[in-house]
Amino acid sequence: MPRTGIIGLLFSTLSLSATASDLLALAHNAGFNRCDSAIQTEFSDMARVGNAVASTGYFNDRSFNVMATWGKDQDSVWKNTTFIKFGRSCLAYSVINTTFAKGCDTFKQQNPEWEEIRKQGDFIWTRNAGGVNAILKSLPNGVCSVNYRIHQTYDSENPSVASKRSEATKTNGG
Repeated sequence: MPRTGIIGLLFSTLSLSATASDLLALAHNAGFNRCDSAIQTEFSDMARVGNAVASTGYFNDRSFNVMATWGKDQDSVWKNTTFIKFGRSCLAYSVINTTFAKGCDTFKQQNPEWEEIRKQGDFIWTRNAGGVNAILKSLPNGVCSVNYRIHQTYDSENPSVASKRSEATKTNGG
């Protein structure tokens, strides 16, 4: 298959206004099902916070990807999640970036659950009690960029999370 054909299979159109139900419809249109509760749970904050934009992609009926942004200036979320079906489970693997309206020193003071573990260049590596690492970076406008990744396993036949993430990973609606 020509390279352009493969790219066409991987990416769908940009949704200018996105909700979790829009994402479910896009997943179903791509032939991706059985991960509905995972998609709804992972992107439930989009509706709560509002102002969301999303793009979806897929390769086959076993994986589905959502890249979305929501929030407002200096308090926003970027989230890229890949959902993978296996057996009765659905894995949600996410890389998340949030912005904190104040500097990283203030972020660390107000969020002591993120313990500093190492500095590398202008990055500050942190870890919470649940073992989740986050990378902090001060931005020129006095904002702190917070990047982390998490993964969860959902039972695809039961609308519950098989493994729950720590509450400490839910900063800024992520």
